[in-house]
Amino acid sequence: MVLEDIRYQLDQFSIFDDVRLSIEINNKKGVIYYNAGVIIGASFDDKKNIDVFRELQDLEGQISINVSIGEPMPDDIDEDKIDNKSLDEILEIINNPEAVSSDDDNDYDLNKNLQDDLSSFNYEVSNEDINAIGENLSQITGVEGVVVLKSSGEVIYSKDIKDPDFESADTLFLFNQSKELGGIFSFQDLNSVICEANNNYRKIIINNKNIIYSLIVSSSVQALKTQTEAVKLLES
Repeated sequence: MVLEDIRYQLDQFSIFDDVRLSIEINNKKGVIYYNAGVIIGASFDDKKNIDVFRELQDLEGQISINVSIGEPMPDDIDEDKIDNKSLDEILEIINNPEAVSSDDDNDYDLNKNLQDDLSSFNYEVSNEDINAIGENLSQITGVEGVVVLKSSGEVIYSKDIKDPDFESADTLFLFNQSKELGGIFSFQDLNSVICEANNNYRKIIINNKNIIYSLIVSSSVQALKTQTEAVKLLES
């Protein structure tokens, strides 16, 4: 189904800011703008925003999807904007409007909580803070290298890493694959993962406030203990 193909791509890029999905089906073209796990706007053929998903829900056929990161939504899609909703929330509005209307009295609190969550998710960390955090992470027993990157993949700190750009790409790939696997098993809000291989390859990846920390860890230490120590350091 068209929407399931779109959902798959959205899940893959849920940790990124300013994601644009360019879609084409049945000779019709459109875009979906996605930011920090929520849809903020869309256009398809002559439809905009919520109406886009009403249209897509009834379509069948082969869909082409191209994804680009760092593409903020233009101002001309602001009319009747989606207001930061997940795909499931949008479909609930379309398919069950009565239930949505019955919750109107709670809208203020829900929107406030959503904005609070987004504010926390997009918390700005200074370069000085990142450097200090990276140095502290590198001092944890068994940590052999550290790379810190934005959700876009841009490396903002590295220590004892031979190829930071490769490490960045590898980290994002592994984290996204882990999120996809977590979704299959109904794990919610995956923020940390341990990756291991038979050749003594061991990596701990932590997503904290939209900054991703990747630690290369020695096989001589317990990875779970190192992960716990790193998470506590980031939360302090």
